[in-house]
Amino acid sequence: MAEKYFLGCMTQQGFSTEFGRLMNEGERFTYILKGGAGTGKSSMMKKIADEFEETEHVVRFCCSSDPDSLDAVMLETSGVMIVDGTSPHVFDPVYPAVRQCIVNLGDNWDTEKLMENTDEIIAVTDKNKSLMARAKRFSGALSNVCSDSFNCAAGCVDEEKLSAFLARFYKKILLRKGTGSGRQDIRQLSALTEYGYMTMTETLEDYPEVFFMRDDNFACAHLICEKTAAEASRRGIDTVICPCHLLNNTVYEHILIPETGVALVSATPVNKLHFEGAKPLSLGRFYDKLEVSRYRSRLKMNRLTALSLADEVYMTIAKAKTVHDEIEKFYIEAMDFEKLDILTANIINEIRQKN
Repeated sequence: MAEKYFLGCMTQQGFSTEFGRLMNEGERFTYILKGGAGTGKSSMMKKIADEFEETEHVVRFCCSSDPDSLDAVMLETSGVMIVDGTSPHVFDPVYPAVRQCIVNLGDNWDTEKLMENTDEIIAVTDKNKSLMARAKRFSGALSNVCSDSFNCAAGCVDEEKLSAFLARFYKKILLRKGTGSGRQDIRQLSALTEYGYMTMTETLEDYPEVFFMRDDNFACAHLICEKTAAEASRRGIDTVICPCHLLNNTVYEHILIPETGVALVSATPVNKLHFEGAKPLSLGRFYDKLEVSRYRSRLKMNRLTALSLADEVYMTIAKAKTVHDEIEKFYIEAMDFEKLDILTANIINEIRQKN
């Protein structure tokens, strides 16, 4: 199962992630990697993920600033997680040694070599921070515009008509009684990236039934996700809830139901989501047309503005990534990667001994 998510994403409040909650759940043990850009954190996690791919369920969490890099890996069977604990997603041990430990990749770099480039490293690091701050401001503006559309549309939903549809829909997608506890896990399936609004469609490939909820204004799709998750929980069916960071992670964008192999995903003008073989659900029928007509010009303006703001976010993240690559070069040249390989092998052996 190629299960992939983003560790988190840029929101109006800056970078947001639920991974800290995962670290504190159950009896999982977390290796928290510390070290600068280019110190091999993502490479280490990729090697560990590949090492255990054949023997257990591996969940990969990608970086929204660089989707080709990993920010975390979860080994479900071993009950082990490895996570990048550096800015912007800073993590520290809550229960040192017994539940989490710090792995300092800085032990493998040549400090003197880095000191020779002090001014250059500080300059590019500050430039990267400035660009990410700009991305945060545009993300905030984008969130405000999308929230306005959501608030307008929320009051236009014909809830009686929607409830009647859901009563029929539940019979198709939910079991009468699930085998779980009704747990609701939060994962980030979509994020704003340098490549645009990106959804981890690889994860959807493991769901035989994917429904596209076409909703320009978010509100009805959110209600379907929210109500379906609540009903599934009531029936003892575990779900994966994916919040929408265009709306400050307070609104549901997608919901995955592993036990029934059903995924409900939102398709909007911003995410431009497409998945081959998905079943489209047009949600326009659940909006009161007269009520919506009162906001028509406002909603149209919001859609156009949102697309423009989203493009600015993508462009700024791409610029920040280019600068981040410059930072990495300094650290890559100063790293002893043979030591890193030995450290990686040691962690793999530790994980095997835990089982």
